[in-house]
Amino acid sequence: MATLWLAATAASAATHRVDDSGSQVMNPNVQMRWDANVPGARGRGVAGALEVALRLDVAAWRGRNGRIYMTLPASPSGPLQVAWTTQGRLLPGRLVSGERALVYAGPIGEDALRDRLRLDLQADGQRLDRAQTLTFSFEIDLDEP
Repeated sequence: MATLWLAATAASAATHRVDDSGSQVMNPNVQMRWDANVPGARGRGVAGALEVALRLDVAAWRGRNGRIYMTLPASPSGPLQVAWTTQGRLLPGRLVSGERALVYAGPIGEDALRDRLRLDLQADGQRLDRAQTLTFSFEIDLDEP
C-alpha cells in the first residue's frame, strides 16, 4: 500500500527548467587558491568565490506553489562543493556537483525572483588540470492544482 501511495505522490509534481538568462555573474573568472582546509583534500584543496545577481523568470508559474532547486552537473575533475549565502529572498545552502539543492519553496507571486548570491567553491586542486565552466541551472517542481 505504501508503494502505491509513494508512486501517486511522485506523479503529482511536475519539474520544469527555470530561465535564469537575466542573471549576471559579477566576476566570471574565478581565481581558485590553494586551501588546506578543504574537507577530504588535505593540502590539495582549492577554493574560490563569486557573486551572482540572480534573476529567475518564473512568470509562467505565477499564482502556483513550487520548489525551486539549483543544480550543478557532475564535474569531470571530481566533486565540486558549493556553498552560498543570499540577501534573503532565496534560501542559503550547499550542494556537491551532480546534485540539486532547494533555494525557494512557496507561492510564486511575481514574474521574477531576484536575489544576490555569494558562492564559495571548493575542489580538489590535484584534479583541476584546466579552466572549467560552471553550468549552474535552476528547475522548479510544481504541485499540480
